[in-house]
Amino acid sequence: MKIKCDYCGSFIDDTADVCPNCGAVNEHVMRSADGVPKTIEELKAFCKAKNLPLEQMRFFIGVDYKQPKAFGIFKDSDGNFVVYKNKGNGTRAERYRGKDEAYAVNEIYQKLKSEIQIRREKNTAANAARAASASRNTKKQLNPLKISIIFFIAVAALICIVCAIDAMNTPDDGYYKYNDDYYYCQSDTWYRYDDYAGYWFAASAIDSALTDNYSDYYEGSSYSGSYNISDFSGTSYYVDPSTDSDYNDDWDGGDWDWGGDDWDIGDTDWDADW
Repeated sequence: MKIKCDYCGSFIDDTADVCPNCGAVNEHVMRSADGVPKTIEELKAFCKAKNLPLEQMRFFIGVDYKQPKAFGIFKDSDGNFVVYKNKGNGTRAERYRGKDEAYAVNEIYQKLKSEIQIRREKNTAANAARAASASRNTKKQLNPLKISIIFFIAVAALICIVCAIDAMNTPDDGYYKYNDDYYYCQSDTWYRYDDYAGYWFAASAIDSALTDNYSDYYEGSSYSGSYNISDFSGTSYYVDPSTDSDYNDDWDGGDWDWGGDDWDIGDTDWDADW
């Protein structure tokens, strides 16, 4: 299947790692079964997809950054992959130096994830404190304001109930067989397998008989060779629930808009080796 390169607009194979025209990384290709980056370029693409502000976070991927207070990874002139931490005083501590790129990338990946989790927990605690303070202040307000708050809470609860009911009527992710054709539903989006072409594509129109009675056609969430089709998880459409931000909010790229230098709030030990 052909897709358009995000950088130069050329049409390339969806399985290509890089664009043959401009050399840009194909960020849509599924590079590993577990969704974890194995190369520096994959890690760059991963961070871009998650909208992570790396420079603000003091992480430098593919860069031999020299200034204090930085984590990073790069490939040196001898072909070694170097994972490092620049301390507060500017000295460097190397976490790893060697030829195993996957190992090196995993080291910086795990550190990145750890640092993000720290910020998320602190952000959650700060939001909870603000909510508690707002709640105390609300008690001091006049009755009309209290009535308004109760009204909005009731509306929010009603919306949650409606959403829950809607979720109950949403097809499960997995394979469906309808009129001898195989379909895959992912996050309420449908894909159909083309027997003649031998690949999956996004279905533009789905019969109401399938969408209204999807449970009658459900084959299962896991691939089976008896289907005589290709595994949907091997396509560029597939999103791994363990790594996608919509499924795993530990990597929700929308929660990083703190601005300025707020990332370094004094809890990173820049004097330690790692």
